[in-house]
Amino acid sequence: MKNKVNSFLLCSVIVFGGIGQTVVAKGIDDADQGQQKNFSEENVKQWLSEYEFYEDTRDGLIYDKVAVNELKKFLTVIKDKNAKLDSNALDNLIVEFEKTGDFKQEDMNELEMFEQLINQYEQAVQTEYLKDVVLKSDQLLKIKHKLTIYLWGYASNNDFNQQTEVLLSDILFNFYLSDKIINKNAIGILKDIADQSDEDGNKIKAHLNNAIKMTEKANGFLEKDLGIPASKSYQNAYKQVLFGLEKAGYTFNTEFFESTSDTDGDTITDGIEFQEGMNPFIMDSDGDGLKDNIEYENKSSISPTKYDTDLNLISDADEDIDGDGLNNKDEQDYQTSLIKKDSDQDGLTDGFEVQQFDSLPYADDTDGDGLSDGDEFALKTDPNDADSDNDEITDSQELHEQSIRKSLNQPDQSAITSVEVSFSATDNIHKTTRVTTNKGNIKKANLYGLIGSPVRIITQSEFDKASITFTYDEAQLGDTLEDDLALIWYNEDEEMFESLDAVLDTSKNTLSIETAQLSEYMMVDKKKWLEFWSKETNYSRTLDGGEEIDSDGDGLYDFYEIGGMKTPYGIIHSDPDMKDTDGDGLTDGQEMGPVRSFTFEIFGITIHFEGFFPTSFPDQKDSDGDGILDNEDARPLYSDLSDLIIFQSDRPEGHDENGNVANDMKTDDYTGDEMTDISWMFHFQLLGSTDFLFKDFEFMSTSLFSKGEMEDVILDMIDHFEDGSGTDYSNQTLTDKAFEHETTKDYVEFVKNALVDELKKNGGNLAALQFDESTKATNEFYQNIQDNASYPTFSSWDDRLGGLTITVNDTWGNTISVKEFSVENNHFEGVMHVRLYDHFGLDQPDVEKVYVNLAGFRAWFVLQHHEDYDGKYKPFVTLMEMDIPFEGELSN
Repeated sequence: MKNKVNSFLLCSVIVFGGIGQTVVAKGIDDADQGQQKNFSEENVKQWLSEYEFYEDTRDGLIYDKVAVNELKKFLTVIKDKNAKLDSNALDNLIVEFEKTGDFKQEDMNELEMFEQLINQYEQAVQTEYLKDVVLKSDQLLKIKHKLTIYLWGYASNNDFNQQTEVLLSDILFNFYLSDKIINKNAIGILKDIADQSDEDGNKIKAHLNNAIKMTEKANGFLEKDLGIPASKSYQNAYKQVLFGLEKAGYTFNTEFFESTSDTDGDTITDGIEFQEGMNPFIMDSDGDGLKDNIEYENKSSISPTKYDTDLNLISDADEDIDGDGLNNKDEQDYQTSLIKKDSDQDGLTDGFEVQQFDSLPYADDTDGDGLSDGDEFALKTDPNDADSDNDEITDSQELHEQSIRKSLNQPDQSAITSVEVSFSATDNIHKTTRVTTNKGNIKKANLYGLIGSPVRIITQSEFDKASITFTYDEAQLGDTLEDDLALIWYNEDEEMFESLDAVLDTSKNTLSIETAQLSEYMMVDKKKWLEFWSKETNYSRTLDGGEEIDSDGDGLYDFYEIGGMKTPYGIIHSDPDMKDTDGDGLTDGQEMGPVRSFTFEIFGITIHFEGFFPTSFPDQKDSDGDGILDNEDARPLYSDLSDLIIFQSDRPEGHDENGNVANDMKTDDYTGDEMTDISWMFHFQLLGSTDFLFKDFEFMSTSLFSKGEMEDVILDMIDHFEDGSGTDYSNQTLTDKAFEHETTKDYVEFVKNALVDELKKNGGNLAALQFDESTKATNEFYQNIQDNASYPTFSSWDDRLGGLTITVNDTWGNTISVKEFSVENNHFEGVMHVRLYDHFGLDQPDVEKVYVNLAGFRAWFVLQHHEDYDGKYKPFVTLMEMDIPFEGELSN
C-alpha cells in the first residue's frame, strides 16, 4: 500500500486534521456482488492506497470519533448481508481474545463479539483521550488492533459492493491515521522530557528509541499492505512511550496537561506546551528565533512548532506579518506587536521609527519631553533630545508654526476645494485640530446665499492668532461673482451672523482671514446676502382695516402665512387655514416663533431686519432630515445622524476586496472531474446520495466541532443551506457567543474608544466620520482601525470544540455604523452598531491538503459546488450584530 505522507501545514490544522470517508451510498445492500473471492480485500487495499496521510495535526480524537460512527454503519451492513469471517481470521481473533480474557468464544458468536468490541471501542474513545492528543493507556489501541483483525477478516471473506468497500477502507484509514498521530504526539512529548532528563536519562531514551523504531516498523507494514501487524506495532510503540514516561516520573493524566509550571519561563504553562506540541523546557520550540509565547500569541498567523509556517521558504522570524517594515524577529527584540503596525500608538509605524527616525517603537515618547515621537516627526524635532535646538526650552514648550490643509470632497457642493489653517502652538496641531464640513447643522447648511458647506475648525491647542484660507473653484460659483465672495460666522452667544474681514485674492482663488478664535465659517455670496437681508418687510401692519386675522389659530396672522415669512433660510410660506401645515404635531406658530425686529451691521452696512428665526420649518415634518419628527426632536434644526457608516472593512458581504462574488459564495461551478483533480478522495462523495452527504456534514459538525446549544445552531445553519434560499442568516445564540468572545470584545472596545476620541476632537461632528471608499487612504480614523485593530477570529481550542470555528471561524468582514447620536451642551452620546459577517460556504482551499480528509467538508463542497445540483444548495452570509452605547464630553 502506497500511503502518501505530506507535511503541508495549515495554521488551523489542529482543528481539521483529517477525517476519513463516510460514504454509504444508495444501493449499499444490493445483492449484485462480484464473482471473485477476496475481490473486496483487493479493492479495500486499492481504496486505502488513494488516501493521503496528512499527519500535520495533533488532533487524533476526531478520526476515532468518525471511525465509531462508520463502524456502526458497517455493522448494519454485515448484519443485513449475513457476512462471515474466514477460519483464519476467526482463529486470530480467538487467540487475541484469549490473551486478555476479554471474551469467551463459547459464550457468543463472531458477530456478537464484533458488536461487543465496537461498544468497547466507543467507550474507550470517550474515556481514554486527553486533550484529544494522547491516550491514558494503550487500551484503545489494543481494541483497535482487534477490530482491525475483524475488518480485514470480513474483507477477505466477503464480496461487498463498492460503497461498502469504500466504507470499510475509510474505517481502516481512520484507525491508521489516528494511531500515527497519537504516537507522534506521545513520542514528541517523551523526546522533550528525555532531552532534559539527567537521572535515568539512558533508560528513558531507550524507551524513546524503541517507540520510534516500532512506529517506523508500523509505517513499513502499512507500505506493504500489512494493516494488522501495523496496528499491533503502533500499540507496542505507545506502550514504550508510557514506560519511558514512568521512568521519567510522569503519567499521562489530566494533571499532566493542567500543570501551571513554566519551566522555560516563556509565560506559557508546561501543560499548554505539552498539549500544543511545544517544548516546555526551551523557549523556542521550533528553533526559528522567535520565542514560543510570541508565536503562540499570534498563532492565527504563525506556529510555535513550525520553523516556516506558510512554507514560503522564509522563516517565521524573517516574515513581516503586519507589514510595518520590521520583521518578526526585530519586533520580538523591540518588544513590539507582530500584528500592529504602530505598537506604541504614536502615529509612526514600528519600522519607520527604527529604520528612519531613530526613535523607540515601543515607547510613544522616546526622550520623555512631553511630545510623542509622532509629534516630534511632525514638528521636525529630535525624538532623542528633549531640547532639540539647545535653547534651554524643552521641545514641548516651544512654539511651532504649523498648518493643516483639508481638501474638501463634496461632489454636490464643490465650490470650496480646500481650507487651510495655520497658527503657532506648543503641541502637534495635526492631532489636536480638525477641519470638517458640517452639513448636519441646518441652521447654517441651508443659509440663504451660502456657497458650499459650512466649515468647522476646532482645536484643543492654545494659540494667539490663526490664519485661515479658503480656496475656491471659480467654475463652480454659478451666478456668483468672485468679487461678491465673503466669509461670515454665527455667533452662538449673540444668536447672530457676523461678517469677517476677509482678504480676497482672485489670482490665487483664495479668501483669507486672521482670527483669535476658531469657529464655524460660511462662504456666502455677499450681494445676495445683503439684498435679502435688506429687503423691507412690514409685519406690524394688519389686514381688513386693522383687524389681526389668524384663521387657523396657529399664532401666525394670515397675511404672514400668505405673503411669506422672511428667515435666514429664505421666504417660508404656510397654510393660513391649517394650524399644523406639515402635520408634524407642532403648530406653525410654534415652529416659526415670534417676529423679531432689530438692527445690526454686517459687511460694513447697517441693516434693519424684521422677520423670523424659526426653531423648525412649518412646511417640513422633519426639518433637519434626521428621521425624527420635529415635535419629537430636541434639536429639529440639527441633524443628529443615524445609521451613518463610519467603517467598512475591505471585503463587503458576499464579495471579495475587488467587488467580485467571493469564491466561497459560488455554486454550480465544478464538474466531478474537477473535484477529483483536487483530490482522489472526492470520488467517495460523488458516489454518495444527497441524504448521506448531509448526514456526513451534520455528523462532522455536531460530533466533532460543536456542543450544547451550538449544536442546535450549526444544525439550523445546515438546514438553511439545504433550503437553498441563500438569504442572510442570524441566530441570537451565535451572536451572543461571538460578542462574548475576547477577540470581539477587544475589537469593539478599540473601535469605540477611537470613535469617542475623534468626536471629542472634532466637536461632535459625526458627519465628518462618514465612510467614503474614495478617501479611506487618507482617512486617519479609518486607517487607525485598519492598522491597529485585529478583526474578531474564532479559532482557539475552545472555539473548535465549542462551535464558533465551524459556524464562523475567521470573520469575513465588518461594518461599523452609528445611530441615535445626539449632542447636548458639551455632552455627546450615541449607539455604535457593530455588524460582523461571515460566509457559510466553502471554496477550494477549504478542501485541499489537510482539509480534504474531512468527509463532512468534502460532502459540503460537493453539495455546494457540483454542477449536478444546479446550485440547489446555496451558501449565505451569516450576520452577528450588536449595539454598543458610547458617550463623551466635547473638548473645550
